[in-house]
Amino acid sequence: MSVKLYNIVYDDSHISQYERYDNSHIKTPAQKSYLFEYNPIVDIVDNYSIEEEYLGIFSYKFATKFLFNGKVITKDLLKYKLENSPGFDLYGLSSISSVKFFGFDFVEKEHPGFFDIFFPLCDDLGLSKEEPDFMINSNFFITKTEIYRSYVNDVIKPAINLLDGKYKEFAWRKCKYDGGSRDIMNLTGLPCYTFHAFILERLVAQYCKTKKLRIINLFN
Repeated sequence: MSVKLYNIVYDDSHISQYERYDNSHIKTPAQKSYLFEYNPIVDIVDNYSIEEEYLGIFSYKFATKFLFNGKVITKDLLKYKLENSPGFDLYGLSSISSVKFFGFDFVEKEHPGFFDIFFPLCDDLGLSKEEPDFMINSNFFITKTEIYRSYVNDVIKPAINLLDGKYKEFAWRKCKYDGGSRDIMNLTGLPCYTFHAFILERLVAQYCKTKKLRIINLFN
């Protein structure tokens, strides 16, 4: 089982366990800074030669945001878990996988008005609007490389175009996010978070449900 893993970082202080992708040069709305990790994700899929069977592209927060049995998910632990769970299309990596804790009710509470744009966007993209019986947190997943390419080309790129076009007025509204960086202005050139990244990160679960992918969460 061959796996290619990247960590997206925004400055020299950010820790990377895997191949480092420096996104520190993206700082303005003109560069689409509001997309956060989705700029690197699209760039890697479009322009990097990935020969490995599986691909994962994580934010730098992966090393510290999620724990397994009270410990950081290290590179060696991740390798061990993957090797002992062969044959799946996609591997979720966070312990927050249940609908109970991270489902639609949670999203609407955290980001009021979210589904006013999310459901019409799913219709436009041909994705299921049913709540999945699993959840994938942010970009913390590993999937087959050809599936990652399909997800980016068939879902993420069209979604970005729709958020910058048809749904622009809504996508640019201030999005409530209690866990956000206090340094948002330096990261993006914007005074607040917009809806873009929060909507994009939710599309992978709808894509998996639509495509009926074989999924396992490694750290439940």
